[in-house]
Amino acid sequence: MTNFNLVPLTAAEVLAIDTKLNEIKDSLPLKIGLSSKDRQKLNPIGRKSTQFVQRVVESIRQNPEIAPQFVDAQNLEKGYELYNQLGAMLVPVNQLQRMLADTMYVAGSTTHGSALDFYNSAKRAAKSGIPGAQVVVDALKPRFRKSKRVAGNSDSRVNPVSTST
Repeated sequence: MTNFNLVPLTAAEVLAIDTKLNEIKDSLPLKIGLSSKDRQKLNPIGRKSTQFVQRVVESIRQNPEIAPQFVDAQNLEKGYELYNQLGAMLVPVNQLQRMLADTMYVAGSTTHGSALDFYNSAKRAAKSGIPGAQVVVDALKPRFRKSKRVAGNSDSRVNPVSTST
């Protein structure tokens, strides 16, 4: 893997990015937030459904007389147009999200690797009797403490408790 020159963003860069993201958010005329339950109640459009809806939109345009009265052809067409517009916007948004996630992943991985290198160096220094090293090791050691699983519950973990008195 390539070594990356990881440089934190300046406060001005963070502010500028946040401002632009908020501008994009604010420019959307319709913002809907759904709960998981709400999502389950809806009929999502998949690849095959997209083609079906496109054909229905075209068929209603060409044959309005066979459309049932309870189907609002204009609303159907507008909804489909919005769906396609948002889908086109989602491509670069997903690319940006992936790029941010990957950059964060690399920054975290690089940082964690360096932290482990330091911890191992501190352990070697403590074994060699270098003053102050054991204090550092003791402060960092809890991160590597093993935990026991509670009987009957594989998700719950408790730290081991010393029973010696």
